[in-house]
Amino acid sequence: MPNYSIDGTMFKRRGAWFGIFQRGSIYGDVSLNLGTCHGMSAKAPDRSRLINIFPTAEGRKVPYTVSVEPAELTIVTNHGNIRFTFANTRQLMAEGDPGMGLLFEKTMAQHETVHPKKDGAWEAVFRLTSSFIFKGLEGSSFDFNDGKNYWDWEKLSSGKVQGRTHEGPDGRFTLVMEEFPYGGIVRESYPGYAEAKASMQAEWDGFLAAFPTFKGGLEEQKAECLYTLWSYLTSPNSMVKYPMIQMFAGVMASQWQMCQNAVALQENPELALGLLLNPLERQSDEGQLADSHDDFAVETQLIKPPIHGWALLQIMKRRDIAKEWPMDKIRELYDGLGPWADWFLNYRDDDGDGLPTLDHGDETGLDDSTMFLKHLQLTTPDIAAYLVLLYEAVGKLARILGKPEAEAEQWFAKSRDLLKRLVDRLWDGEHFFAFDPHTGEKILSGSLVHYMPCILGDRLPREIIDKMTDDLSDEQTFNSAFGLASENMQSDYFYPSGMSIGRGVVVPPAMLYICTGLWDTHRREDARIFAQKYCDALRTRRFPFLINPKNGFGSGYFGGSWPRCAYMTLARMLSE
Repeated sequence: MPNYSIDGTMFKRRGAWFGIFQRGSIYGDVSLNLGTCHGMSAKAPDRSRLINIFPTAEGRKVPYTVSVEPAELTIVTNHGNIRFTFANTRQLMAEGDPGMGLLFEKTMAQHETVHPKKDGAWEAVFRLTSSFIFKGLEGSSFDFNDGKNYWDWEKLSSGKVQGRTHEGPDGRFTLVMEEFPYGGIVRESYPGYAEAKASMQAEWDGFLAAFPTFKGGLEEQKAECLYTLWSYLTSPNSMVKYPMIQMFAGVMASQWQMCQNAVALQENPELALGLLLNPLERQSDEGQLADSHDDFAVETQLIKPPIHGWALLQIMKRRDIAKEWPMDKIRELYDGLGPWADWFLNYRDDDGDGLPTLDHGDETGLDDSTMFLKHLQLTTPDIAAYLVLLYEAVGKLARILGKPEAEAEQWFAKSRDLLKRLVDRLWDGEHFFAFDPHTGEKILSGSLVHYMPCILGDRLPREIIDKMTDDLSDEQTFNSAFGLASENMQSDYFYPSGMSIGRGVVVPPAMLYICTGLWDTHRREDARIFAQKYCDALRTRRFPFLINPKNGFGSGYFGGSWPRCAYMTLARMLSE
């Protein structure tokens, strides 16, 4: 069984809302903690980190490394090993070799406590997130603070706590840690470790088996890539009707990112559908979708690109959704996506020219795009291109639902009209440009956002496709050995460092849209070259979120779902 890297991410079963978070690797100090994906963690004292985890040998902390397989995380020490697996989405199991133990440490925040429960169990209450039941099994035991129920009335907290496993007669321990969104409950019985691991392994094996084989070296990293996506999935709960997938470990989901992951995970039709439907659950009365989502809140004051249309059309190229998706769910998509498409021209077209305006650079998805260097509000070519596809997809949904042809044709007409306005108004013969809707000032920058209309593929005139592709193929400007730079590499503002995602780094969504769009044109070979470079860079550099186009160095969050999502979609395309 291969070992996977989870440095900077988490070990988690699909659907769980908690896991073991890792920081550091064998090249430096390693730290592990029990962490949460619940949205309220943003309000908690230390965000997603709930309590730190340490291995012990004969009661003392010992150095360790971490080894990960899909169904098991192993703490490796010179004295013996400790293993973790999930019995289900709520129960995390641990077992240790003879003489090995676990130590949990935290200074509990105000209103956070640990206290004993029945049958030797203990409950830890982590404010604003969840509670956990800790219980020793198979003759072993567990307690906090040597069994003393400490309470600091002035701080309304249990203060600094230490939880320890205690070995059974055979020198080993087995521990269950169960998460509860409400108060913790001690069960009458729990599964054994081997049973739990077999369950997790079987679920993973079934998920992996659904995906196609990739060609050449692209297959080598597919399973590890899919493991991250599988583990980042959270199940529906009281405030979330459909599955979500996190952007990064412990970081909320984003509307457009869930659409991209639906395309990446389309071999699981029910899951892909759920990811597309999730953002529609908290849609405004006017049709707006929120930017970011979790089980606690949504971020509504800015938007992210409306790429449900791209996602649906990509899925429909390969799958018959009328047979794979229930009609009532397709109707939910139709009822939500039509108003989402119309929202832009109803509420983001103040000058009435039939082209939508963005109110912030963040709304391009490349937050610090130099297109917005001197302007807050711009009418941009990317947003119009995305809506062309969204209107088209809504029209296709209307036909699948058996709507009158006149109703479907209304959506197709809106798509054609917006495409014509995009080309007539925003193409100057050389570039797609933006303009200030208040002054009419033309904006042309070094940003890759000017080339996002590539997503439209052969809907664009041949000469426009050729000009954009020729520009993107220039190795002095955008075409690096690692993918397409988000800013012209000759620009004064090129700065591919830190978390600057629009100033030159190679970034997943831009690669997805440009490559999948050009794939459906006579310039497919160029799309193949761009996509192959990027996929090779991702798999040889541990899937960084951002890649410096000059030297290939990765930055940003490692272990995030976004680069894996892009890899799955592009590698599938390259392998077909």
